[in-house]
Amino acid sequence: MTSLNNKILTIEPTVGYMLKVIKSGQTITKYNDEFKAIRHGNYFDFLNLVKGPIPFMVSYTNGVTRTEEYPQKDDCDFAGLLKAGPSLIIFYKKCFAEYGLIIDSDISDEVFGKVVLFELSLRMHSNNNTLLNEREQLVSVIDKLSKFKNLSMSDTDKLHLGRKFLNMIKHPKNQFPSWSQGLKVFEIAYQVLVVNKLTVL
Repeated sequence: MTSLNNKILTIEPTVGYMLKVIKSGQTITKYNDEFKAIRHGNYFDFLNLVKGPIPFMVSYTNGVTRTEEYPQKDDCDFAGLLKAGPSLIIFYKKCFAEYGLIIDSDISDEVFGKVVLFELSLRMHSNNNTLLNEREQLVSVIDKLSKFKNLSMSDTDKLHLGRKFLNMIKHPKNQFPSWSQGLKVFEIAYQVLVVNKLTVL
């Protein structure tokens, strides 16, 4: 997997690696709670599970400046993601020690990282616009965000095809005839995020 040192967001190689573990057919049991929390953007629970150090951060809300030393339930998603950085590195190292090196001949590490950012971006923009309930399914996330952003039906359909590619990694059920076809569809879906300024960075 791509070195953590070469990534602005450590969530890409960390969660991307765990998706590789799932695709390889291994069962994630030992770290399932942490994996679910971070994949769904639940940084508060993830930080409390891993308990890594919190990077120094200063926040400004309603005229009040404060230093952040602990995870906050009401952190915006990007603040939660930044706070989770050290914990993501700890989590990655634990998972790698558990599952080892995995070579995937169908999907590159770069694409695994983009798949992570695909779901993360959708959830982050939806959360920051208070569109979601807790533990909302990705199908609902896409529908709500598309409506909020007035995306065309065509773009919404492309996002759902990208979601199906993610599902194919987690639970292959012939969503696409081949991995190469799924990759093409996913790249189109990812471009919908880029064009509509719905990426994380």
